[in-house]
Amino acid sequence: MKKILFGLFYTLISGEFLFAAKLENVQVKTGAPENKTVTVWYRVPDGYDPKSKNLYRVLILFGGRNSDGKGVAAGGLGFREWADENKVFLVSPGFRNDDYWYPRDWYGPALLKSLAKIKKNYRICTTKMLFYGYSGGSQCSNLFPAWRPDLCRAWVSHACGVFHEPSRRMAGCPGLVTCGDADLRRYIISSRFVDESRKKGVFILWKSYPNLPHQVPPESLRLARAFLSYYHREYLADLNGRLVSETFKPEKALYVGDDQEGRFWPAGDRMAGKIAPEDRINFPSRELALAWGSEAATEKAK
Repeated sequence: MKKILFGLFYTLISGEFLFAAKLENVQVKTGAPENKTVTVWYRVPDGYDPKSKNLYRVLILFGGRNSDGKGVAAGGLGFREWADENKVFLVSPGFRNDDYWYPRDWYGPALLKSLAKIKKNYRICTTKMLFYGYSGGSQCSNLFPAWRPDLCRAWVSHACGVFHEPSRRMAGCPGLVTCGDADLRRYIISSRFVDESRKKGVFILWKSYPNLPHQVPPESLRLARAFLSYYHREYLADLNGRLVSETFKPEKALYVGDDQEGRFWPAGDRMAGKIAPEDRINFPSRELALAWGSEAATEKAK
């Protein structure tokens, strides 16, 4: 008991107050007929320190079609522990109809206004954010970065039916695209987008799931968390409060995967050189490769 009381006393006199995780929201007005008032939910990570020298990363989460944002922001997609471990704010807007996945029309400015409101009370970084979305939300999670690539560090779209036009403008915004091959229309759209993006020199990590219809498997969420973790940790310099964030540097492929087999090898392995270009997946880390598939027996190139 004495230790507990001493700890509380020390906290009071030192002024070090760490916040427990909590769920809050802000509201913004728009001119969209069915979204005149938009509620944007956000979760403050456990242990938030208002006196931290560094800013806190933001992960924008877009739920399925017409999600109200609350359950997603609370960590309903399995991002709760991840957010606390990485000290990341989860932000999820509640949009309804009005073609909300096109940011240029109205939702983009609305989301930026909501972030500005949150930033008045919390030390968040709004210049290099992470994005995740599935189904209808997956359209937002790639179209917003394409609209404002300067605000994106990395993005993920699962089971997406609408992508941006592949462009060199996105060369600094690495993406992860996943889809079940039984979700046939979206699978075809997704795979074509990946191919066209890579032709323009844009890094896109791709993973298909055999016999999976239009749903979100735990494996895709695990891969998404690993992908976002990699870019969050590799670019922690984004959070040091400087006006200019660290520029994206294309990573060297340390491991190479075969999308048809779901296996990967070290980049210098003989088998890695035999993978067809359309099935070739490059990984900048072993951790990310393990979240994507299984490690194959190695056979060094001669």
